[in-house]
Amino acid sequence: MLKRLPVLARSWLNVSWLNLSWFSFIWLSFILAIYLSWFALAQVNFLYPIWYEYAGIKQNIEQFAPQNQYRKHFEHTDDATRKTLFACIVQAIRQGDHEGQGQDNPSNPSNPSNQTDQSLRQLHYQVTLPSVFAPVTLHVPLLHNAEITHLTDVANLISRLKTVGLALLMAWSALLLGLLWRNTPFVSQRTVWLNVALGLGAIGLLVSALGAKTVFYQLHVWVFPPQHPWFFYYQDSLMSTLMKAPDLFAYIGATLLMVALLLFSALTFVLRALFKRLKTRPKTL
Repeated sequence: MLKRLPVLARSWLNVSWLNLSWFSFIWLSFILAIYLSWFALAQVNFLYPIWYEYAGIKQNIEQFAPQNQYRKHFEHTDDATRKTLFACIVQAIRQGDHEGQGQDNPSNPSNPSNQTDQSLRQLHYQVTLPSVFAPVTLHVPLLHNAEITHLTDVANLISRLKTVGLALLMAWSALLLGLLWRNTPFVSQRTVWLNVALGLGAIGLLVSALGAKTVFYQLHVWVFPPQHPWFFYYQDSLMSTLMKAPDLFAYIGATLLMVALLLFSALTFVLRALFKRLKTRPKTL
């Protein structure tokens, strides 16, 4: 029995390593699916035109835009202008997702943060108001300084998440090569989805217990600089009014999850076929 202990220990370690490897691989695959989902939805402005019509955003603007303390007459803009402005905000934020020269130098014009700032400051809306003699056309800046600061912080966060995503992709690739080299069969579909379901269920229970709004606000406290504003009342911010924050983020999050699950399902299907095809091939050094 004593002679068999080293063999049993090695066998247990081998099984444990495989289980941990598959667990890590499944979740890295799912996280990468979420990242790809975000990238895909960003191309279509996170389906904002749909949420504008069906999530009460239009009604939110009509109610709160007249109450805004900093920007006037936004309620007189049309639907197309509002959708275009949101698309421009998304595009400006995504500039922080592109690499520039001299990113460590805040004064460098090619710094993505500065590019985002400049793009946001260029956003205006135009309204024509009646007058005694002739209609008056106004060109009004959409955002004030605090809103621009927050959206620039969002752009910087996305830029950092891109770096994290690349690191996770490298880890995922290394795990994939290791599993292929070991010539191990792909885990069952039941195991894959059970892992994902249990993980998402645990996250869902935690969010439900703490409160979605509490979690949302706490994440803002953690990820954004403490001296920078991130909470805006509708009466103080056309940005918040235009997005009906935080409601819009709930719709985007749900869509992101659904698209990620579809991409994850497709990815696991392709990987299962790859593992099955290579299963009979001998291992090589």
